[in-house]
Amino acid sequence: MAPSLASIFPADRILQERIRLLLQAKVYDPLTRRFLVEAGIRPGMRVLDVGSGIGSVSILASELVEPRGTVVGIESNPAMVELARRRARGTRKTNITYVQGDVESMDLTGRFDAIVGRFVLRELRDAASSLRKLMRALAPAGIVAFQEKVLAIPVISLPRMPAVEKARTWMDEARRRAGVDVAMGAKLAKVFVVAGLPSPSLRLDAPVGHGAKWVGYEYLVETLRGMLPLMYLYDIASEREIAIERLAEEMRADATERECLVILTPCVGAWAMRRRAKSRSGVRRA
Repeated sequence: MAPSLASIFPADRILQERIRLLLQAKVYDPLTRRFLVEAGIRPGMRVLDVGSGIGSVSILASELVEPRGTVVGIESNPAMVELARRRARGTRKTNITYVQGDVESMDLTGRFDAIVGRFVLRELRDAASSLRKLMRALAPAGIVAFQEKVLAIPVISLPRMPAVEKARTWMDEARRRAGVDVAMGAKLAKVFVVAGLPSPSLRLDAPVGHGAKWVGYEYLVETLRGMLPLMYLYDIASEREIAIERLAEEMRADATERECLVILTPCVGAWAMRRRAKSRSGVRRA
């Protein structure tokens, strides 16, 4: 029997994180789909989604590998695994399997044609070492493709929107004081090389939106909501100053009145193909 979500996390924490990840998917999924296509994810592949969360990247990959390809998602958080399974059932995706486990310690079975992940390497203790271990399950000439944010590049509003600027300033300060790695996306090429991969191909993407209906405002606010404990811990801003329940509407009002453009945190996508092993004769083997 699957564990009850309420037995793992408080109900409000589960709901807030689910909302944030669903909004994140709406904002970043179009960028990730283009990235996976350019990286070479194609029909018939067996794909490993690392740190699969609620399954957004797994669903994207499953659509690209259909009809005969399959996707396996690995996620350490059992609550997220259960949510991902529910989403897969809800979207009638039968080619996705989710496994609960620690990416850095679990042993994988079978061979994968590609290993992918979004916003997960920054969470690992040693990204290069973990990636090297994951590659043991990668087929010869298999693809490794990861996206990571570059939090060091600030959220931008043009013309400047006071509500967006406040949220950005608060979050940047909380990350600075907490010692968060804000440049993981910029380190991807080095991580790939240290892990034993060729120097990867790279691309930079950023969500861009405007107008009253853009979902990016809600995503920005829910990201801020998840950081409220840090805001209060470091005395960055008070609950009254932040006024979290009104912040998205404030952004929307700014955007409508001033015809503003908002650029959210960009992400770097890196992909490389595993080198084929050489035989003793010097000929590369498949």
